[in-house]
Amino acid sequence: MFWYSYAGMFVPTVWLAVLGATVASVTKDTDPAKMVSAVFGGVTSILVLLMVLHGPIATNILNVYSAALAALSMGLRLSRTAMALVAGVVGYVVTIYFVFQPSFAKAFDNWMISLLLWMSPWAGIILTDFFLVRHGRVDVPELYRAPDESAYGDINWGAIVAFLVGLVAGWSVEDGLVPALQGPISTKLLSGADLSWLVGIVVAGGVYLALGRRVAPAPVPQPTGSARR
Repeated sequence: MFWYSYAGMFVPTVWLAVLGATVASVTKDTDPAKMVSAVFGGVTSILVLLMVLHGPIATNILNVYSAALAALSMGLRLSRTAMALVAGVVGYVVTIYFVFQPSFAKAFDNWMISLLLWMSPWAGIILTDFFLVRHGRVDVPELYRAPDESAYGDINWGAIVAFLVGLVAGWSVEDGLVPALQGPISTKLLSGADLSWLVGIVVAGGVYLALGRRVAPAPVPQPTGSARR
């Protein structure tokens, strides 16, 4: 099931990225429709544009669905349909904001960079916990038990501290969309270069590794003799 889901998201995203890069490399126009028409021409260009149009639609379906599930996992007492509608409206409002910016490309690029501010520390902690602290061993059933009964407990405070430290470290070298997301090191010492993705993942992972050494890994059930056979 995992690989079917992974391939369903990976293949369409990658082939569209390759197609876009290829088309952009052979034309000097900035209008996507004109670029496709110049490269393919005639009826073929219409078919390609329809296929390209399918990509964002399929991607946004996954985005809205995932946003609804993530919100429901926080304990919000709303239906999945209601959360999907809320996510869709928020996405629409953000898109309108980008459209009316003087430079859509710069505004969107800064927005994506801003997302890395929290994604990088999170990724650093997850990777460090799985590969370095627990050495790839996770007792999945324990994750779904009540916090007071689970071997993993309730809140991993070491991860919270590492995340906050990584967040601050990443912010200091970020060049984001608004002044509040433009760190002092990036603006004053790096001439606007953004290294938040690198600093965030390294600092958060390093801090969690130092704190995680004190956390005993949860026991993982060993397979029985019959299971090995």
